[in-house]
Amino acid sequence: MEMQGGLEEEVLQQIRSRATALLLKEDWVQYTNLYTHLISLCNRDDSSSNQKILVSALSNRADGWSRLHKPAAALKDCDLALSIDPGHIKTLISKGKILLERGQYAPALECFRKVKSLSNGGSNEMVQGLLKKCQNLEAISRTGFVDLSEWVLSGFVGKVPELAEFLGPLEVRKSGLSGRGLFLTRNVDVGSILIITNAVATGRGILSNKSDERGQMVMWKNFVDKILGIVENCEKTLDLIHKLSNGDSDTELEVPNMGVVKPDLGLFTSDKATNEVDVGHVLKVLDVNSLTEESVSAKVLGLNSGCRAVGLWILPSFVNHSCNPNARRIHVGDWLILHASRDIKAGEEVTSAYFDVLRPLPDRQESVKTWGFDCKCDRCRIEDKVCGLFKELREIEDGFVKGSDLGGLVVKLEEAMRQCPVKEREKGYIRASFWDVYSSVFGSERLSRKWGRKIPELVQVAQSIFETVGADERILKLVTSRLKNGGNGNLNEMERVMRLARGTYGKVMRKPAVKALIEAKLVV
Repeated sequence: MEMQGGLEEEVLQQIRSRATALLLKEDWVQYTNLYTHLISLCNRDDSSSNQKILVSALSNRADGWSRLHKPAAALKDCDLALSIDPGHIKTLISKGKILLERGQYAPALECFRKVKSLSNGGSNEMVQGLLKKCQNLEAISRTGFVDLSEWVLSGFVGKVPELAEFLGPLEVRKSGLSGRGLFLTRNVDVGSILIITNAVATGRGILSNKSDERGQMVMWKNFVDKILGIVENCEKTLDLIHKLSNGDSDTELEVPNMGVVKPDLGLFTSDKATNEVDVGHVLKVLDVNSLTEESVSAKVLGLNSGCRAVGLWILPSFVNHSCNPNARRIHVGDWLILHASRDIKAGEEVTSAYFDVLRPLPDRQESVKTWGFDCKCDRCRIEDKVCGLFKELREIEDGFVKGSDLGGLVVKLEEAMRQCPVKEREKGYIRASFWDVYSSVFGSERLSRKWGRKIPELVQVAQSIFETVGADERILKLVTSRLKNGGNGNLNEMERVMRLARGTYGKVMRKPAVKALIEAKLVV
């Protein structure tokens, strides 16, 4: 019988045949076990021929570990194989793919570039595709630059664009609003991308309507089951979840190092299983930190009508509520993109609206009670003080409820602010509180003509709200509609609209795509 460096050729052929059968059956447990056996045989003899077999066996077992979602074991085998043969192309490709899936783009690029150089620039189409994909994702992870224009202009046809984890100039600190929060370390302008991150898990469902309780319960159960399945098999993810608030005592929670909570795809695919999971604690964390995609401070791109989703994103969980928020989010598949909804200064806390903040203070206070916390934002504090100085705001609120002449209410409100007087920022807060009144007047050609110059221009009111409370799609929709119907928007007004659009959707698309998205919204 022919021998090959101590291993019988017949034995090798049997192992290869068995491996092919297991691969076709996708029995990855037995597949890895088979190559573990072959590796042990090779380790008994370090002849050059056996070393070649060993490299191939390690590479194949790495593929098996990857299929079993054990990336750490797969990378270990790849490194062992490459320590014997640094130019083994199959192993380099396997390692590059694993690193790419884990969001480690720079080392993945090294692998694919080495394959290209070893192939004298003639690498196959698959490797060229992986190299291009890796280069694109590495650029996103480094710069946060995303361009969804083609996808938006196509009407969201095709696959969801591939994104990469990105962290802007942020850090976690103790917050004056609640527990801990995210703070900027440098100034950013409106639309700047702050975070791009993938969900730990999401639960999706087609609901008949927003009050479909049964559908919501099924969706929530599926989501919880996914989370529990992940934390039972990934100690790192469980540790991260334990760093989030469970709603009991935020003051006692430590401020985590950004190196621990920064976005990392690899965190949710660890090989190390947990010993025991406190299900009750995990459920409390999910109840406090889970986000629904359909939110007043969020925009979902690409999903069909009726599809709802809930998910957990680690770093965005540190974003507190404020009634004068400065951030919004975009959902693209399971990815969340957090962006500045107005200009933000260094040292300012990044906040978003948990509920509709374009409402009067009493209405917002009722929402706060429902959420179970006290809002300590500047706007609530200032409005509470201003409302105590003059009674006109209460009268305006009562008049709106009773159906008074809305134009007259706007005139009365503006006159009250002139006489008080209040600062420009406070005007923005108050106008935001009575947006329903303003929008009803500006949305009516009859009322707009009737009151004419007695009321401020829509663009002026919108800008005032935008600079203090941030962008909102409802304001963008009304401003764009008026300019479109009027046909007299000058360059300055159009630039204001684009700033408002950047605050609403973020800097994720070029002007033609922004225009298409706005126009589609106007049709709805």
